[in-house]
Amino acid sequence: MSDRKKVHAIVNPHAGHGKAGKKWPLILEYLEASGFDVTWQLTKRRWHASYIAQEYIKRGAKLVISVGGEGVMNEILNGMFAAVKDSGSLPTMSLIPIGTGTDISRTLRIPKDYRQAVDVIKHGREMQIDAGRTIFRLGDRTWTRYFINASDAGLGGAVARITNSVPKTLGGFLTFLLSSLVALLSFRRMKLKIWVDGKFVDQGLMTIVGALNGQFFGGGMHAAPMALINDGIMEFMYVKDANFFKFLSRVLARVYQGEHLAYHKVHLCRGKELKVQGEKAFLVDIDGEVEKAQAMSLEVLPKAIKFMVRE
Repeated sequence: MSDRKKVHAIVNPHAGHGKAGKKWPLILEYLEASGFDVTWQLTKRRWHASYIAQEYIKRGAKLVISVGGEGVMNEILNGMFAAVKDSGSLPTMSLIPIGTGTDISRTLRIPKDYRQAVDVIKHGREMQIDAGRTIFRLGDRTWTRYFINASDAGLGGAVARITNSVPKTLGGFLTFLLSSLVALLSFRRMKLKIWVDGKFVDQGLMTIVGALNGQFFGGGMHAAPMALINDGIMEFMYVKDANFFKFLSRVLARVYQGEHLAYHKVHLCRGKELKVQGEKAFLVDIDGEVEKAQAMSLEVLPKAIKFMVRE
């Protein structure tokens, strides 16, 4: 059997308010009817997907399917890098997007209908895309985490923490929008310093500092319309000195259409490395998951991941 027919699926049954678990029997049936030999596991706890991915790689997996949102995809990615240090030896990734946050599927044009997503895996092509590697520091502790879509410090981390703690019955768009509004009401701007590609860029009261590989994040926010996911560059964006009302009216109200970039307090840099240093610890959103650090150093890994996309 060819490598493309033997697939290893990792399913977060709780993704999409339980939709992934309910739909998985139908997805599995369609995968097998499409000619795939499927090995699969359901995740049972946080980081379980990472361990499953490492076990699959030990078994020689060549094609891994993430079934769920960006959280399970991020855990799979980190498990793959934990198992294989040379990115050229990583299995190909694929996605059946069912979750609160499925923004990477928008950039890669992977349909949300599971049949169409399976058809992409069957008939599509491998595309080499960039990934990001972030090193966090908090006190004497340092740790590393990889991402595909986006990572941001500040408000995004607060939004992700709220989003991950509430029921997802409203769907991705409303869940992220309401979480953003709730987070913004209690959020206090942070004193941060920013470096891009080794050069000092700015400092001051920041609402958010983000690195975007894909074009979308936060349940459909078109934050970086110009972003290319395979150009070896990321869009580094930050908002400085914007009060609550200005951020609400000039940024949040316009970001879904990509019109926030016209606001002069939204700053954009393009580069390969980003460093953020805070006076105090800050929350970080990394592909929808939350970390807490006082400093983060991020670098682009050009074309480090093979991903199945439409032909």
